Amino acid sequence: MDLITETYLGWDEVTHTTDCPSPVWDEVDIRRTEGVRPRTAHDAPHACTSDGCTHADTFGRVQLRLLCRDCDTVVFVGGEALTETRSNTSRTGWGQRPTQHGGVWLWPGRPTIPGGEPHQYLVTLQAAALTHDLLYGIITGYHDASGAQRWIAGAYPNADGAHQICTLRWAYASNGLDSIDEAVAFIDGTIRNPQRAVVVSF
Repeated sequence: MDLITETYLGWDEVTHTTDCPSPVWDEVDIRRTEGVRPRTAHDAPHACTSDGCTHADTFGRVQLRLLCRDCDTVVFVGGEALTETRSNTSRTGWGQRPTQHGGVWLWPGRPTIPGGEPHQYLVTLQAAALTHDLLYGIITGYHDASGAQRWIAGAYPNADGAHQICTLRWAYASNGLDSIDEAVAFIDGTIRNPQRAVVVSF
C-alpha cells in the first residue's frame, strides 16, 4: 500500500510559461510502441520464459505529450518498460477534494480496501493545495490489541520533532484516540495553544 506522504508529496508540477494566461493543458495524449533491442549476429535468440524478464528482444515504449494552446508550451515525457495503471479517485484517495473538519482540511489517503474509508489523512489549514510548505498535520489509524479502531494525530512537521508518524517527524503527537473528530480536535488544539504538553503512543 502506498504511503500517504508518497501519494501527495514529492511530485513536481508540469509547468507552463510564467505569463501563461490559462495554465491548463488542452491536450494530453499517450502513445505506446514496441522497440527492438540491437543484437549481434552471434547472439542466441532470447528464450527466457520468466514473466518478469527485462532483457527480452523487444520492449514496451510509452510517450506522453501535453499541449497548452495559451502559452504554446509542449511537453514530451517518455520511457521504456514503464508500468501503466488506470484507477479511480475512490481507490487512490489522491484526486478527491479535501473535506473541512473544524478549522482544518483533511486530504484522504488510499482506502484500506476498495470502497472503504481511508486509514490516513494529511492535514492543512486551507483547501487550496497540499504541499510540504502547507502541510500541518497527519491522522493515521490502527487497531489496538482488542481489535478496536484507534487514531493517532501529529501536528507541525519538524525534522527535529520528537515524534515520528509515517515518514515524517512532528513536534506534537497524540495518544491513541477513539475517532477522527478527536484527532481533529487535538490538531486544532496545537494551533490555538502551541505550547501544550503532548505525549506519543505507538
